[in-house]
Amino acid sequence: MADKLDTARELLEHDDKLSDVERGQLWGLLQYVMTSPKADLAPAKRKLIGIKLETAAKATRELLLDLIAKYAAEMSKSG
Repeated sequence: MADKLDTARELLEHDDKLSDVERGQLWGLLQYVMTSPKADLAPAKRKLIGIKLETAAKATRELLLDLIAKYAAEMSKSG
């Protein structure tokens, strides 16, 4: 899990299309979703991540959404 969050953090930090505020907001949302994927608010926060990533570079958007989707799938199989 830590490796996945580190990857997400690096992607956000290197995306020139995101402001510092957007990076901070996305980082908070990602941490919540990745550490509490089965929480009641996780689906809404995943949707919000998708919306906020619209301004991100295409590579960042695709990689982060893929990372979240794969992690959510893993968690649903284990639960």
